[in-house]
This record gives sequence, C-alpha cells and structure tokens, in this order.
Amino acid sequence: MFNKIANTVRGLAVDMIETANSGHPGLPLGCAEIGAVLFGDVLKYDSSVQDWPDRDRFVLSAGHGSAWLYSLLHLSGYKLSLEDLKKFRQFNSKTPGHPEYGETPGVEVTTGPLGQGFANAVGMALAEKMLAARFNTDDYEIVDHHTYTLLGDGCMMEGITSEAASLAGHLGLGKLIAIYDDNGICLAGETKATFTESVADRFRAYNWKVIDHINGHSIEEFKAAIIKAKETEDKPTLIIAKTHIGYGAPTKHDSCSCHGAPLGEEEVKGLKRNLGLPLEDKFYVSSEVKEFFENRKKQLTKKREEWENKFTQWAQKYPELKEQWDKALNLVIPQDLELDSLKIKSPTATRVASSIILNKLADKIPYLIGGSADLSPSTKAYLDNYGEVQKDSFKGRNLRFGVREHAMGAIVNGIAAHKGLRPYCSTFFVFSDYMRPAIRMAALMGLPVIYIFTHDSIMVGEDGPTHQPVEQLESLRIIPNLKVIRPADEEETKLAWKEVLKRTKGPTALVLSRQDLPHLEKCRGIKEFPRGGYIISHKEKEAPQVVLMASGSEVSIAVKVNLILKVSGITSRVVSIPDREEFLRQEKKYIEEVLGPKDALRVVIEANTGQGWYQLLNDSYYTVFMKSFGKSAPAQQLAD
Repeated sequence: MFNKIANTVRGLAVDMIETANSGHPGLPLGCAEIGAVLFGDVLKYDSSVQDWPDRDRFVLSAGHGSAWLYSLLHLSGYKLSLEDLKKFRQFNSKTPGHPEYGETPGVEVTTGPLGQGFANAVGMALAEKMLAARFNTDDYEIVDHHTYTLLGDGCMMEGITSEAASLAGHLGLGKLIAIYDDNGICLAGETKATFTESVADRFRAYNWKVIDHINGHSIEEFKAAIIKAKETEDKPTLIIAKTHIGYGAPTKHDSCSCHGAPLGEEEVKGLKRNLGLPLEDKFYVSSEVKEFFENRKKQLTKKREEWENKFTQWAQKYPELKEQWDKALNLVIPQDLELDSLKIKSPTATRVASSIILNKLADKIPYLIGGSADLSPSTKAYLDNYGEVQKDSFKGRNLRFGVREHAMGAIVNGIAAHKGLRPYCSTFFVFSDYMRPAIRMAALMGLPVIYIFTHDSIMVGEDGPTHQPVEQLESLRIIPNLKVIRPADEEETKLAWKEVLKRTKGPTALVLSRQDLPHLEKCRGIKEFPRGGYIISHKEKEAPQVVLMASGSEVSIAVKVNLILKVSGITSRVVSIPDREEFLRQEKKYIEEVLGPKDALRVVIEANTGQGWYQLLNDSYYTVFMKSFGKSAPAQQLAD
C-alpha cells in the first residue's frame, strides 16, 4: 500500500507542476516513499482538527518541494481539494509555490529560504520540551509529541542549519527527528562540486544520533529508521536517506534538470508508464489509496479523542494548570500589568528600563520566555528569577542561544508557531543583520515574536563602526508587518512594552539605547503614544515656526534645541516619533495636527541614515542624519 501511496504522490505532484508550468518535481519524486510512511503511518495528527495542541509537527524545510507536501495533505484529509491542487502556484490559491503558514491547512510554518524550516523545527521541539515541563504531571502526560523535518542538500549547506543543529544537540532535544534527503544533486549540478564533508560525522559531533545508509525508497528501511529514532530520548536524530532525485523519470532521473523545472509532457508520460499510473487521467487517486486514508483518519481521530478525554481529566484535577494553559495558548494579557506604578530612576538607558519592565512582566505573564545571543549582561534581556533552560531541565524561562543570531531568530519563530509560549530574543542592534532573514519570515507569518535590540546608535562609542548601527533602523522599518519602536525615555519604554504585548499578529522590535537618557517632561499628547508620534512640548501661543521631530535618544536633543530656540524668540514644537511607520498610517488630519503649519521649518534629528523621513517633510526642511559610518571614540566625543 505504501508504494501505491508513494506513486500517487508522484503522479499528483507532477500533474500540479505541469498544470502550473512551474515548480520543482525533483524532491516530490525522490521523497515519495518518505512522505507515504510519514503521513500514512508515523505522524500523529487529525486533519479535521488542525490545531490539536498535541499533534506531531512536520516542517518541510526544503520548501521548494511543496507539491509533495500538498499532495500528502490532500490525501490525509486536510481541507485541500483536488481543485486546490490544480491551482498550484496561482494567484490567491491555497497551494502557493512554497508552503505558507496560514494559507494552507496543515502547513506549520512558511518555508522556502533554505535552513529556516530546520531551525523552526528546533524551536518547535524546544517548545514541546518546555511545555511538557510546565504542564505534564506524574499522572498525566498531556504534552507528548514529536517534531519532524525534511531537509535537502541546500538546507544542509546553509549556516543556519549548523547553528541550530549545534544548539539542538547541546539541549538534547530527543523528540526532534530530521530526515536528510541525500540525493547528491543541487540546482546547479552534483553536490560533489561544493559539498564533500561527512554530514554524519558532523552531526555526531553536534551530539545527534545519526542513522545513515538508509535507502530512502525502501519502505521497510525507512520505517525501521523512524522506530530507532523514536526510541532515542536523550538527543535529536538525523536520518540520512539516500534517494534519487526525479525517481521514475525516464531521462531526468538523478539529474539536476528535474530540480526546479517541469518535466515536460513526454517525460511525464514515461514517468507514469514506469509507475503504472493512468497516462491520461490527471490528478489520479485510486479508490484503494482513498480508502486507506479514510481509515487512517478514523484511527487518528480516535487518538485525538483519547487525548481530549485525558486532557479533560487533567483539567479537572489541576484547574490552576488548566487556567495557565488557556492563557498561554491564547496569549491572554493580565488586566493590570502594574507598569504605571513601576518606579524607574532617571536618567537611565532604555535597555535598563526595558530590563526592569521585562522582569515585572515576567512575574505577571508565565508564558513569556526568551534569551539572547550571548549578550544578556549587555542587553539586559534576562529574567532574574526564572532559571535557565538546559539539557534535562526545561522549566526555566531563560534561553541561552550562544553566538548564533540567525538560528536564534528562526528558533523563536518555531517556538511562536508552536504556540503556548511568547518568545523574545535579544542582541546588539547592529547584529540584527545576522538574523534578518528570520525577522522577515516572522513578519511574513505574522508571528508574535519580540526583538530586544540594544546599543542602537553611534553612542556605542569606543567599539567603533563595526558595532555602531547606522542603516539598521531604516532597514527594519521597511519590512512589512514588522513594528519598530524606539522609545525616548523610561516612560516611553513602558508604553512601548504595552504595545508589544497587545500585538499578536506580527513581530515587534524594541530599539533601545546603551547610554543613559533623561526623563522627558511630556506636556501633552502622551496618550497618543500608540499612534506612533505625538507632541511632547508645551502648547504654543502662536503657530510654530519650527517643528523638531526625533525618535529615541535624539528626542532629548530636540528638547534642548527647542529651549535654545525659545530663548532666541523662535516658536518651536517637539514631536516624539517612536514608531514612524505607525505614525504614517494615521489619518491625514492627525498627522497634520501634530506636524503643524505647512510653512514651518520641519527638522528631523535621528542617528540613522534617515531615508524614510522625507515622507514627513515639506519644502522647508533640515535633517540631522548619519551620512557615514561611525568612529571608534568615546560616546560623548562622537555626540559632539
């Protein structure tokens, strides 16, 4: 039966790709047996209840093989019809070119950039361990599932895979099973031209169990490998499955020509002839295969119902844990965070203010967890009272990612996509560049990840231009669905954290200072903070001649300039704009009210390259931006 399922997947996948005249047939043909075993025998899921909390997670890290995944999801009973398969890669279809979170039932994360999905899977496996430590009791194991990921040669070459695999091995994530589609072919040719290391030895060095020399086309060998992997509890497992890309294609078998282009009509006919599939009947699924998956669905539904009965008993016996569970899965925020009454001395760096706030929030929000890329003493993003996550100890709430920024970003994406925890991660702002692809994926998926970026300007000082962010602020502001907030003092930092917690449909970046900043007297407008920008200076007796705009540490400079202008008899206004993109989304009337008369001189002060600010300027303007990289010197000297 599993061979019939495999050939059905091959037929569906090539029909999808030929109909679209676009796609990647190599992986679907080469990994069909792997898919048949996973979805037909191994994975624990219920396609009728997609968000079952204790389902196994499967991540297709090699996202270009999406036709393989969509075929299997269709057969497994997810709400993905043959009509949906026929619309593969078409506008607004449920079957986009690469798997997209929220677009296709059964897809756990968006994948495509190679290696991201593997690191997401590490995050999901870590989330499972942490939730099990929190909610399982001696008599009830309500969190008990595996995370599987399929990756190819491209994923295996990417640096993010090495970073994430190293951390997964260190933590001993025994319920993580990675399957390596080792076919020796990449887009441009054979992998021996660029990739000759021993992957098995590399992963053993990472403290993984490695099961190699597996024939990826043998149902029996692959099943046996999965059984061995599931028996291993103290470390993750890598199954190295030798496969043939384009398996069954008469002339493109084992060729890079089938990696990323349709096979063509004659090649498809030859393939179907080789596989014993009907030549003219496109999108063919036999009655036997349909019946098999109908029975499988009944078995899986029974498993899910058994879990629900167990969960009900657990909830009745442990109502306090049940209450925490519900709040965590729904990211419920307590009504009173007690931030307004929180005393923070001034002047203080916004990174320090954020640390005080974060620790206060940790007491109120048990599902808030996170860590940094080996920088917690500097970024202050550490929960002082809540221990660390280490191997065999997953009750802590502080994650030590090591100097692995890219993996850190993708791992917290996996944690957020898993659900049940609200993750943050932290590093110096300049090193946000090292994790930019993961930030982009969080924004694309709409995941509620929190970024705490500190040391946000040339005021880093002596470390010099390698550590002084100049272009990073603008580069993050242009990412769609990423909220970027740069608070000016400890009070704005409190308000920024409130905005962070309210936002559950996308990531938010807090951009914070290294240096101390004074408390700013906000004479009006503070209630408008959520609108991204507001007036903080006294109400003018007459229309302002100058409007001073700034964010973060430069707002205090704008306040000083305002006082100088006042002494000189020039009427001016100070506008704090902690979230410029949010401010630009406000109605025109509000923006005009804040920015004042059109004939006023508009001045922007920001330690950043500043390109996006011109949307708020008029014919009469002056800008104080960074026009070059910084220098290694004491911070005050650089400021002067």
